[in-house]
Amino acid sequence: MTAKEGLLKAAGIVAALSVISKFLGFAREASLAAVFGATYATDAYLMGQTVPVVIFSAVSAALGSTFIPVFSQVRQAHGRDAAHKMVSSVINVTLLLAMVFIAMGEFFAGSLTRLVAPGFQGEVYALTVTMTRIMFPMVMFQSLSGLLTGMLQADDNFAVPAVTSLAYNIIIIGSILILGAKFGIRAVGAGTVVAIAAQVVLKLPAIARTGYRWRPILNLDDPGLRRMGALIGPVLLATAAGQASTLVNRMLVSGLAEGSLAALNYATRLMGLVPGVVGTSIITVMYPTLSRLAARDGWSRYSKAFSESVKMISFVLVPAAVGMAVLRVPMVRIVFERGAFDSEATQATAWALLFLSPAVALFTLRDMTNRAFYALQDTTSPMVVSIISAGINIVLNLILVGPLAQGGLALANTLSSAFGAGVLLWILRKKLASTDSPSPVSLGGKAILDSLWRVLLSSGMMGIVVWFTYGAVQIYIPGSAVLVQLARLLIAVLIGVICYIALVFIFRVPEAHVMARTARSVVHRVLAKTRAYSKSRKQA
Repeated sequence: MTAKEGLLKAAGIVAALSVISKFLGFAREASLAAVFGATYATDAYLMGQTVPVVIFSAVSAALGSTFIPVFSQVRQAHGRDAAHKMVSSVINVTLLLAMVFIAMGEFFAGSLTRLVAPGFQGEVYALTVTMTRIMFPMVMFQSLSGLLTGMLQADDNFAVPAVTSLAYNIIIIGSILILGAKFGIRAVGAGTVVAIAAQVVLKLPAIARTGYRWRPILNLDDPGLRRMGALIGPVLLATAAGQASTLVNRMLVSGLAEGSLAALNYATRLMGLVPGVVGTSIITVMYPTLSRLAARDGWSRYSKAFSESVKMISFVLVPAAVGMAVLRVPMVRIVFERGAFDSEATQATAWALLFLSPAVALFTLRDMTNRAFYALQDTTSPMVVSIISAGINIVLNLILVGPLAQGGLALANTLSSAFGAGVLLWILRKKLASTDSPSPVSLGGKAILDSLWRVLLSSGMMGIVVWFTYGAVQIYIPGSAVLVQLARLLIAVLIGVICYIALVFIFRVPEAHVMARTARSVVHRVLAKTRAYSKSRKQA
């Protein structure tokens, strides 16, 4: 198996575990609704997570993103022992800062609740303050989990971090169904903290196998620690710019017809399913590879790895975007249309989804390019582009919201993401060209474009086939029952997948052959293990 096929296989494993995690996440929400319903207890639980989860999840993500390239560089330049000393200093600083934040959060829980939930009064306010205090210790575990995930991924261990996300959901579901019904929502809050702590504990055996041992040291002059501190700031500023853009988006949509915000929210959730599983898996697997190559000054291999990741993103997500645009109405109908969600709401959501569908590929491309810069320990360029993109998004929101309503806000998001991805690619191309490599280094743009036009042509033709197929299936399989709708949608999707697979081989898309070889390798390994198991059973 080649390195490319190995990375693709790893991405497939992460994607499969992500799908399971998505289902468990849905089960978690369904369990909460079943036990507590839409009551003030549920409101208090959800709002009590707001400060520790929303704010510090961004800090945790920033820690994980900046840790991998710095750790890879220190390990490459000074050896594993120096890298492990840096890790201990980073962990110890993180623990100290987390304890300070926890103490402040516990003391100012009432004020924070007033800030994030100004409308809460009386019993719901008091309960929210209690829930905030119960769940604030998760700040420490979130931060540690991000660091340990980065350390494992730097060693190409992607399975353990993905599996711990399953444990997180399972523990919360257990706390809801077993403890929540008996002891109330406070037990669920405590269970949530335990679930996040379990993510840390479950990663420790894998961390120990890397040879790392925690040390009670705190070297504030450690170059790696100081470098991480310098890199984290721009990442958090970029996140803040995105949040500001989202806030303006929400303000504008609040002036539209009733249900417009819900329609945009549902469309965004539906659009995010595919990049949230497939795109994130590709990025997760490729990022440590790019960080190691940058640490070794392996610029030609870095460029090739980035080019391959971009081609794989377009190969998988461009047809998904086309299929989502073509089948947007039946998709929204089967997922959401029931109860108070009527046909009018379906049309409003599908209208937003039409303009969001290109973002299936664009969001992932933008995030992948951001990680390419992080691997180079450059967080400033993505920050600047993110701030400019947020400004463009706000301007486009103001221009497009009038003629296109919630569709205009969706289109503004898609266009600003396309701008951000394009500018980042241009800057990265210039950055690679200026490296001190003995031979010229390019971004691989020619190979990317050569693959992209073939993927676009294949996806476009597939979209036409799917459109006609769904129309024909509606005639031959009429009815509005959920199973009938699902059957029509699955037939159209299956025909679309078969058509796309045939077309990418006809148009000789290189990634098609890589996927085929990887699939054959996986099948052969499964068959070999099955035969070995059967043989051992017979001998026994």
